[in-house]
Amino acid sequence: MSNQRWDALLQGTECPLCSPRADDTAFWMKIGTLRVSTLYLDRNQTYRGHCQLVFDPRHTVGLESLSRDEFTTFMADLRIAARAIAAACRPDLMNYASLGNVMPHLHWHLVPRYVADPRWGGPIYTTRRDEMRETSLTEAEYREIVASIRAQLSTTA
Repeated sequence: MSNQRWDALLQGTECPLCSPRADDTAFWMKIGTLRVSTLYLDRNQTYRGHCQLVFDPRHTVGLESLSRDEFTTFMADLRIAARAIAAACRPDLMNYASLGNVMPHLHWHLVPRYVADPRWGGPIYTTRRDEMRETSLTEAEYREIVASIRAQLSTTA
């Protein structure tokens, strides 16, 4: 990535995670809108239920730039999303990652982990992005996971 592209992403002038964003893309499917964020199912389902929670009100890169109220509300959204994913997918453990190295817009990856997953016992982000294992599902399988998490969101909110 060029320095010019990176600078534009940092400033939010070319940020694909800024609102408005599409509900359904090659990268995600919208599950639901929370108080200050939107939850999406990642299209790479190597870790069943892998989602992204994206901060909605404005472009920002890190937690340090949030007001106290924004932080509190975003963390409450994270907890609600995690509970819904855990209830729907029943992982053995949940991993949380907010890196910003590829896309510098505040978001969390919620990664359900399973004893039988390909990287159990270690982090999933240990290789270059293009070397990571990709697991695609049928559209019906994606919709099934989305519906399951969405149903749990309504009971955990």
